[in-house]
Amino acid sequence: MTETRAFSNKEQSTYDLEAPAEMSFEALSPAYKKMLLVSSLLVIASVITLNLVINFFTTASLQALATDTVMGIVGGITVAVMILCLVLPKLLWKSKGYQLREHDLHYRRGLIWRHVTSLPYVRVQHVELESGPVERYFKLAALKFYTAGGGSADMKIPGLPFGTASKIRSFVMARAGVDEEKVSTEPRTVTETSDTPVS
Repeated sequence: MTETRAFSNKEQSTYDLEAPAEMSFEALSPAYKKMLLVSSLLVIASVITLNLVINFFTTASLQALATDTVMGIVGGITVAVMILCLVLPKLLWKSKGYQLREHDLHYRRGLIWRHVTSLPYVRVQHVELESGPVERYFKLAALKFYTAGGGSADMKIPGLPFGTASKIRSFVMARAGVDEEKVSTEPRTVTETSDTPVS
C-alpha cells in the first residue's frame, strides 16, 4: 500500500536562509569598450557638426541676441556631453559581466541601478548569435537567449569575441538539451548594432 504524504507549507524565516556564495563575473571583451568609445566619438562629432551648422546659418541679428551667459551655458553643456561620452564607455564596460555555472547563467548590467539576471539552462529553448556591422568590425558578437513562451529575448549578452560566443552558445544548448545540429551556427547580421552607451 502506498503511503500518502500530506502537503505541508511551513513558514520559512529569512534568518534561517543561507547566504548565497559571492558571484564573480567575467568581463566583456576589451574590444567592446573600444566599440563603445567609437560610438561616443561619433556622438561628439555629431554635436560639433551641429554647432558649426547652427553658427553658419545663424543670422547676425540672432547672434546679437546670444548673450555671453547663453553662450557660456551652451558651451558648458557641450563640454559636459563630450566628457560624458569619453568617460561613459569605460564605466559601461566595467558595469557589465557574465557568469557561467553548472546549471544556470548570470548577467550583470547597470551603472546607477544594478541588475543581475539569472537564467537556468533548463528554460532555454533557443540561443541566437547576433553581430551588427560595427560589432563585426571589432570581431564581436552578442548572444540572445530565448525561453518558452517569450516572444523576445530573456537575456542578451553583448561584447563577446565571436569564438567565445560560439563556445558559450554550444555549452548552453547542450545543457538545455537543444539539438545544435538543427540550428544554424552562423551569426544573424543586423543593419546596426543595438549596443549604445546607455546605462
